[in-house]
Amino acid sequence: MDAHLIACTIDIPEPRMRERWAHRLQSNARQPMLVLNTCQRLETYGWQRPEGLPGHIEIQCREEEAAIRYFARIAAGLESRILGELEILGQVRQAYKDFHQKFGKADARLDRIFQKAIALARKARRESGIDQNLTGLAALTARRIIESVPETASVTIVGSGSISKGVARYLGKRTSMPVRVSSRCPENAMRLAMEIGGFSSGLDELIPMLHDADVIVSATAAPHPLIYNHHLQESPVKKLVIDLGEPPDCAPEVQQRADIEYVGLIQMESHANTNTLERQARAETAANIIASSPIL
Repeated sequence: MDAHLIACTIDIPEPRMRERWAHRLQSNARQPMLVLNTCQRLETYGWQRPEGLPGHIEIQCREEEAAIRYFARIAAGLESRILGELEILGQVRQAYKDFHQKFGKADARLDRIFQKAIALARKARRESGIDQNLTGLAALTARRIIESVPETASVTIVGSGSISKGVARYLGKRTSMPVRVSSRCPENAMRLAMEIGGFSSGLDELIPMLHDADVIVSATAAPHPLIYNHHLQESPVKKLVIDLGEPPDCAPEVQQRADIEYVGLIQMESHANTNTLERQARAETAANIIASSPIL
């Protein structure tokens, strides 16, 4: 079989629409195809191009070995804004898990391509140390909370994506802080809340969820702000608001309030992207490992 792997990068700037299309592609795919949806990209990998896609589509056809190396670069964090970021590897693994459950038995060759790519990415991370001393956004956010507020503080997390899950799980394992989860998908919020022993709601109940929260973490793909002044009562004690949305989930009026300590995505990323020159050197090493390692 000499078919080339077709990788499609789908340019959908509006995050919510991109998420809807990712779900549609995963649900409706009839041919073996892996769908990777992150905050930076929506890509599909398979033997055929998916039909009926919106937006600008960049199509790249790669031979098997080149496809493995490219996918490994993504999983190793070499194509990410923060070199070596940890979240992307988890997102790639989840995308592969979804593919394997649906198509793994139907297309063993494609399944092996993704297995080899992930293994190569792990080798590059391990031998280069690209993620050494690197803390992901989720862990950084959780640590910031633990260092800033007492153990009795209540936390509301808005969103149920990978970063929100990471924050919730970190806090659930290491603290006894009560954690609430609010998401536009109530089922996802409920599953995450049950996992950590908290409770949940949809975004239609956002006001009561934020009412007496000492800490708010928001990490959604919404194209517009979700949190406005009317969602938050005035407080004599500053609330800690960590906004990881891109664009921001908090309206400018919330960001500027005197009773809020507002921390945005750029500020959190600056902490994650320390030792930049050293990491760039490690990234070059990782890239060389991916480019030169034999594909078995």
